[in-house]
Amino acid sequence: MAQLPNTHRPGPLERLSPREREILPLVAAGKDNREIGQLLFISEKTAKNYVTSIRKKLELKNRTQIALFALKEGIIKLEDL
Repeated sequence: MAQLPNTHRPGPLERLSPREREILPLVAAGKDNREIGQLLFISEKTAKNYVTSIRKKLELKNRTQIALFALKEGIIKLEDL
């Protein structure tokens, strides 16, 4: 019997690296690239690159959409902001 091809499509969060999943709630909480860099001991430019990568992988247009995505997915809660 022939095997069916694997048709599993990764969910949105599965597309993100562990570091991107770490940065996502910080963006959603309103942290800018400098603050993210300071919190995670990375450069502001590296933080910016991660945010851009998150935005592209999730097919979002801006940081506001990242925050809304995080709220919708339960990554952050409104009362945590």
